[in-house]
Amino acid sequence: MKRKVTLRSTLLIAAPLLLAAVPALAQDAPATIISIIGGLAPDDLLNIRATASPDGKVAARLPNGAAVKNYGCKTVNNYPWCKVEDTQDAHIVGWAPARYLSPNNPAPAPEDA
Repeated sequence: MKRKVTLRSTLLIAAPLLLAAVPALAQDAPATIISIIGGLAPDDLLNIRATASPDGKVAARLPNGAAVKNYGCKTVNNYPWCKVEDTQDAHIVGWAPARYLSPNNPAPAPEDA
């Protein structure tokens, strides 16, 4: 006996497979990592610099306990620096030494950095 494949039976088979692929697409974008500034001396502030260098212009200063969005890190002259943005003020964007951020973002820094 010969079976006839209909559009309905094809959709019944294909739909679950297509739906299973949708969550995988949603997971491609990495989640934003929030790092907390720490390890500074009491009453000290962390310099957020315009470039990933101790010689870079200071764009802002943030205290111990401040939360920053960590977009990724790169090594400059054997020191890891992370591209950060203050969670309270999106105008504060720059680079911070990774040793003062917890947790670190394992992702590489953005290309425009």
